[in-house]
Amino acid sequence: MLCSSRQFVVLSALLTCLLAMAPNVQAVESFPGKVSDWNGFKRYDFEVDGNPALVVTPEKAAPGRPWVWHGEFFGHKPNPDIELLNRGFHIAYLRVPDMLGSPEAVSHWNTFYAELTGKYELADKVALVGLSRGGLYCYNWAAKNPTKVACIYGDAPVCDFKSWPGGFGKGKGSTRDWKLVLERYGFESDDEARAYDGNPVDQLKPLADAHVPLLHVYGNADDVVPWDENTGLLAARYRALGGQITLIEKPGIGHHPHGLNDSTPIVEFIERHASVIREQKPLGRNDAVGKASETLEPSRQMVYQVIDGKEYYLHLFEPEGLAEKKPVPCFLVIHGGGWTGGEPRRMYPFADYFAKRGMLGVSLHYRLLNKQLGTTVFDCVADGQTAVRFLRTHAEELGIDPDKIVVSGGSAGGHVAAATQFFNGTPNDVSAKPNGLVLLFPVIDTSSAGYGQAKIGEPWEQLSPVHNVAKGWPPTILFHGTADNVTPFAGAEAFAAAMKESGNTLRFHIHEGGDHGYLMRDEALFQQTLKQTEEFLVEQNLLPANR
Repeated sequence: MLCSSRQFVVLSALLTCLLAMAPNVQAVESFPGKVSDWNGFKRYDFEVDGNPALVVTPEKAAPGRPWVWHGEFFGHKPNPDIELLNRGFHIAYLRVPDMLGSPEAVSHWNTFYAELTGKYELADKVALVGLSRGGLYCYNWAAKNPTKVACIYGDAPVCDFKSWPGGFGKGKGSTRDWKLVLERYGFESDDEARAYDGNPVDQLKPLADAHVPLLHVYGNADDVVPWDENTGLLAARYRALGGQITLIEKPGIGHHPHGLNDSTPIVEFIERHASVIREQKPLGRNDAVGKASETLEPSRQMVYQVIDGKEYYLHLFEPEGLAEKKPVPCFLVIHGGGWTGGEPRRMYPFADYFAKRGMLGVSLHYRLLNKQLGTTVFDCVADGQTAVRFLRTHAEELGIDPDKIVVSGGSAGGHVAAATQFFNGTPNDVSAKPNGLVLLFPVIDTSSAGYGQAKIGEPWEQLSPVHNVAKGWPPTILFHGTADNVTPFAGAEAFAAAMKESGNTLRFHIHEGGDHGYLMRDEALFQQTLKQTEEFLVEQNLLPANR
């Protein structure tokens, strides 16, 4: 149908109005300066506010144009950046060296941020990366601009210049850089600098109020930027303010090397918090225990082994007042998943419960069965044993009693827990045998009548708990349902009989009609299981009575 000239004018005016109201769909202006290759991506070098700047661009930007901003040492340990570029993030760096996060540096950062978010339309909220002294830049800018920060990843970060470069604590300090602090911040004396209350550890409330999540990776043997004067102090204060911080500790590691061999935890942290548009996926299963796990976070994660360049972690839930109460018992819990799946978060509610009862709660990250990678169920068991040995070896550092280590697990995790005492080596080795076992609907019989023979293969009997019961097994509490058709109840009955015949202590809780995983789905049964376990551990002198 043809429209009249009057109708055409009206429609044209309406279209003009709609276009004015629509979001800007013009192409974003390309970055200026010299173009070069950086690990297969385009790098642009230019100047902002009189300072060298660079941006590395992804092949295709993720929705909303998320980005990562380095405080210092751009290009060192580049794996996280490369993976984030593959996921559509931009990477940026402004070179203002020797300013150590001073007010002048913050001013230059303000200009750079305005340039990248305004002219080049990068996301309003940025992920900050503070490596070593880069922590001063990131945290000092973030404290002044908390609503512009998506998250902060600190790697052995300087959080208090009195520690480094001042060297007024445990660290070595740096005379050259301390002079720079005095100069850049305008202090007239050491005493004035030491009285300054604008370090990252002093200005955390704006970040906590803005709910900015933090991740710190650090070595606990760092004598350059001592972790307890920097990350440890910052974490304690941030948590006291209600802030969320994840800590990944590398035992025996100093200030170098930075980062992680497997940067997956870093990449996932940044992507989860800095992506502008992301799917909201639940962290755990949608059952009673899964829902509880989503609200819990460990005190810290500690690397207990590195295999083929990949770190494996203990997720630690520390009891309140650990420093005053130690040594305390330890409760190590292992997730199930048929040896092929699952994650430590699944068992957080168990670790958290026993941490609240005064134990060190630990959820285990271990290798999974993977034919392509060549890992077997024997490797799963070996990791459980390594974890127990690590806990015993580091008992003093962790504040635990090495003779009160309880190991628990559900399903295949229950199997790994029970198997920690198998083939334990020579008498001179640190024992992996636990002092108590808590088995939840475990894989207890790996024969053809039970579960796992096909996954283990010919040597299945070596890893079958029911076929390896002998005198001297630790006190054990076992929970199993009579209708379990995954790990059949008959195997649990046979295990109970073998334990009795061998003169071992066993408490057997039978749930009539319970199927596989029954206690994980029902809140009342879950709480009942925890209380029954607690009572058993008290009886076995593995946990003090609750006064």
